[in-house]
Amino acid sequence: MGFGSFLTSAADDCSLAAFVADSSPVQKKRLLENDVHDDAEPSALKVAKTKPVEDDSPLASTRASSFGLPSEHLSTSEHSLTDAEISLPGPLEHPIQCQDHGRLDSAVEAARCMFTEAWVAFAIERDSQPGKGDEAEREDYASKASELMVAERYEEMKVALLNLLPWLGPMQPDGQGKNYQVVEFSGCHPPRHLKKGQDDSHAVLKAELDWLRSEPRGRAWEACCAVMAALSTRTEKSWLEANDVCPHLEEHLSTLPGCKSKKSAQRKLEICKFLEKEASSVRGFFAHYMVSPTTNLRIAFAPGVPMSMPALPASLVITNRLPLWDALVSLDGDCPLKGEAKSRTWCMAAGRQFAFQLANIGVPERPAAVSRKARAAGSTLQHDAKLLKLLRSKKPVVQLEVVAALAPRDVSKQQGLGEVVKAELAAVMQEAKRRGEAVVFCLGSASPHLLAEKVYLRKPISDNGLRCGYLRWRASADAPWARETEWSDRTTLCLQMP
Repeated sequence: MGFGSFLTSAADDCSLAAFVADSSPVQKKRLLENDVHDDAEPSALKVAKTKPVEDDSPLASTRASSFGLPSEHLSTSEHSLTDAEISLPGPLEHPIQCQDHGRLDSAVEAARCMFTEAWVAFAIERDSQPGKGDEAEREDYASKASELMVAERYEEMKVALLNLLPWLGPMQPDGQGKNYQVVEFSGCHPPRHLKKGQDDSHAVLKAELDWLRSEPRGRAWEACCAVMAALSTRTEKSWLEANDVCPHLEEHLSTLPGCKSKKSAQRKLEICKFLEKEASSVRGFFAHYMVSPTTNLRIAFAPGVPMSMPALPASLVITNRLPLWDALVSLDGDCPLKGEAKSRTWCMAAGRQFAFQLANIGVPERPAAVSRKARAAGSTLQHDAKLLKLLRSKKPVVQLEVVAALAPRDVSKQQGLGEVVKAELAAVMQEAKRRGEAVVFCLGSASPHLLAEKVYLRKPISDNGLRCGYLRWRASADAPWARETEWSDRTTLCLQMP
C-alpha cells in the first residue's frame, strides 16, 4: 500500500514538525495552518506464526471527569503507571530484550488505554461544537483542547512509552556523534493471504495488525505507536485517527436513543463504546507504517536531566523508500503531477521535460497579487535531465513521511529537545546523500515558503542541497510549461537530489 505525505506544521526550533499520509484507508487531511514562531537499516521483524492476540483491553477510567462522563460508565481498572514503576536500565544503556510477558501485557494495556482515553476526549471535544459546522474547524478546536490535555498528562504518557522500551529493541547511539540514542523498526511484509477475499482496505489493515500483534515485539511497537499518537497531538495536527471516523460516528449516534443532545451523558458513553471498538482495529495514525515493508520508524531519546533520570522521548521520524514516481503518486490529492502528466506512459514518452522551479524564499506568498513573484520566473526554467531520469527510474528515493515531537512545547524548549529533532532531520538528509539517494517531501502549510525558511532550509538540515520549490513539466522543448492548479492548491515540495 502506498502512502503519501505532506508537511503540516513546524516550530522554528524543530520542536514540532508534522507530516500526514493521505491515502485509503487513512483519513484524507486538508492543508493546515503552520505554526512558525520566531522563538520558536535494521533487520526486519520476524513475526511468529501464532494465533493473533485478542484485543480485549477495557477503557480506562483515569480521567472520567475530563470526558464529562459518570465514572460508573467506564471500566474501574487503572492502567496509568508512575515513574516509580519504571524498571529500565540507565537512560543511556541498552535495554535488554525482556521475556517477562506479564510485564509486557501490563505495559501494552497501559499504552492502549492511554491512547483510547486521549482519543475519546478528542472526539467528545469535536462533537461538542454547536451545529454542523465545518468538520475541519471542529477538529482544530478538538486538537487545541487535546494539546492542553496532553501537556497535563505528559508524565503519565511518557512513562507508558518508556515501559515498552525493553521490548522495542536495543537502544543504539545515533551514529552522528550526538548525545542521544535511538530505537528503530523496519516495516514488515504481512502474508499475502491476509488480503485474499478482502475488498475493504480497513479490514485488511486490521488483519495485518492482528498478525503483527502475535509477536511480542510487534505488540510492543503497536502499543508504542498508539501512545505516540496521543503524545504528539498538537493544535495544528492530531495523529489520533487513522481513518475518517467522524462521519461514521455521527451517523451511528443518529440512530441511537438518548443521543440527540450533545451534552447527553448517553451520547458521550456511546462515543466511548464506538471508539473503543474502532481501536481494536487500529490505534492512531502511525500504526499502518509498521505493516508497510518499505518504511522505517525511528524514535529518538534524549538523556534524562540529571543523567540518573529516565530518557526523554524526543521525536518520531518515519521514512519510506520507493521510486520517486511512486512517492509523488502516493500523495493522492496532493500529487504535484496533474492531467496527462500523471500518466507514467506520458512521462516515459520521448521529448518530455521536467524542471524544479525554486521558491523565492523571503517573498510573501500572499496576497495573490504578489504571489507570482514568490518563485522563480517561468521564463528561467531549464529542463533537468537528472530529474527526468530519476522520475523514470525504479531507483528508490527517501520520502520523509512523519516528523513528530514527543513532548509538549514547553518541555521541548526546557530540555532542548528541538536540537534532537534537528539532528534527526539532518541525519535523514546525510544518510540519503551517502547512499546516493534523493529525498522528497511535501510542505502542507498555508505558508510553505516561510515554513521551509524557518526549519528545513537551515543548517544542518540543508547542508546536502535540500531545495524548496515546485515540479514543472512540458511535452517537449517546443511546448510551453504546463499550467498548474490555483496557487492555494499548489503542492510545494522539498527536494534533495542524490
